[in-house]
Amino acid sequence: MQRSCCLFFLVLFAGLMSWSVFAQEHDQPSGQMMKQNAGGKSLAVVDELDRPAIKTRAAAHSVLLDVTKAGNRIIAVGERGIIVFSDDGGRNWRQASVPTSVSLTAVRFVSPKIGWAVGHSGVVLHTDDGGESWTRQLDGITLAKLAVESAQSLADSPGPKKDGAPRLLADAQRLVTDGPDKPFLDLYFENETTGYVVGAYGLIFRTDDAGKSWKPWMDHAENPRGLHLYAIGGDGKTIYLAGEQGIFLRSTDDGMKFTQIETPYKGTYFDLVALPSGEVLLCGMRGNAYLFSDKGKSFKKIDVPIPVSFSAATVMGDGSLMFANQAGQLLASNDKGQTIHPLPAMGLPPISGIADAGGGMLMTVGYAGAIPVPLSAPGPGASNGGSK
Repeated sequence: MQRSCCLFFLVLFAGLMSWSVFAQEHDQPSGQMMKQNAGGKSLAVVDELDRPAIKTRAAAHSVLLDVTKAGNRIIAVGERGIIVFSDDGGRNWRQASVPTSVSLTAVRFVSPKIGWAVGHSGVVLHTDDGGESWTRQLDGITLAKLAVESAQSLADSPGPKKDGAPRLLADAQRLVTDGPDKPFLDLYFENETTGYVVGAYGLIFRTDDAGKSWKPWMDHAENPRGLHLYAIGGDGKTIYLAGEQGIFLRSTDDGMKFTQIETPYKGTYFDLVALPSGEVLLCGMRGNAYLFSDKGKSFKKIDVPIPVSFSAATVMGDGSLMFANQAGQLLASNDKGQTIHPLPAMGLPPISGIADAGGGMLMTVGYAGAIPVPLSAPGPGASNGGSK
């Protein structure tokens, strides 16, 4: 099956380049970290899953993959387990204490203090102090065991889900065999206790106790081919998933069942924005964007003048929408996604995440780390904007 992996290649390339520079800074061999005894001889390679992220003066200039707000604090995550935070709009940054060195792909907060981050090797991290320190709640080893136990339970129980149990069990056993190599790519929390993490090969896990325990949720989604899930978002009890080969799923019953909705586009969707109006904006490869209207059960193709894959989207404080693409370009919508226009070129490197930094500033993160960008006056198609 042909897979859409351009985002993976971008992250992989950026990660390799970042680690080469990072290793030179710390006099470490690129691609591995070695312990040494008193005589200077190598003892063992420390697994990155269990190795705490190394503190570096250049943390805010490392490859960063996502950024968000926690109250007035800006928090960004990225390669090699780096998490940085700023309390002054990005002028100064501090590095958080993180118990792992795997690449982190997404971060979300439900309050100024409580948040989660996800990443490679099936990692889920949690913080309750505004992102200054983090603990590991889940990893690829544990999730594989949980998936096997859940699939076996379905196979042993009567009911309609029993028919799908053999496939789920085979997929779960493959997770065990492959080891912790599957990344989570996005997350969504309804509140401080209930949330979801999603990722490669259709992985979905849910928690109802703030991450103290996690349950495999793949059997709740119509994704029999295990397509990659790049984005999740919601509005109240309605939750949406989007990913490769045009997959788009919706749950209207608080996540109990995700039903697939056919979309006009069969390429990959990398992000989605659930609007207060009940509409959903899907952003994908080669500048493809579609506005889904639940009331009309229809899709409207949005004309985007730049045929470059979207990498991030966010709702600003004034209700307008901001977008970034893999060429380092920024775009905006001031009419609730009806039109999208590019902002003046700013010569930015490839962007992987954006967030409203306040004060007319947009925080971008990517290959060159965290870069604050001042926003200019509204472009074509401007109106009063949407509602937050």
